Amino acid sequence: MTYHFDHVHLVSRHPRDSARWWVETFGAELLPEAEIRGILFIPVLLDGVKITISGPRPSPAGEASEAAPVPHYGLEHLGIRVDDLDAVVARFAAQGLEVYERRESPLFKVAFVAGPDGLCLELMEPRG
Repeated sequence: MTYHFDHVHLVSRHPRDSARWWVETFGAELLPEAEIRGILFIPVLLDGVKITISGPRPSPAGEASEAAPVPHYGLEHLGIRVDDLDAVVARFAAQGLEVYERRESPLFKVAFVAGPDGLCLELMEPRG
């Protein structure tokens, strides 16, 4: 039996806006969207990894359900390698997104930053 990684699934109150953010911020490729059982799914492709962004599941009354409270068990963060950490962090700051923490190790310069919909991103610039 073989296994292959397929995707990461993110839930967003505004999936089209979130998908556009991934395209504009990281140059992700926008893939065709689909609606399944009343839920909009919009995948993007970043460096060969598919990120599927969907709207929330409808509640029984037909209204969008609330997102899980934070903190919650599940995805900690997504790590993204960048060439110029300072420039990317400045772009996030210009978008009004929070930089949680910056640190350095012998291998990487790192920043943890807020992405859309409460997602934490670890931006990593390799040293040398």
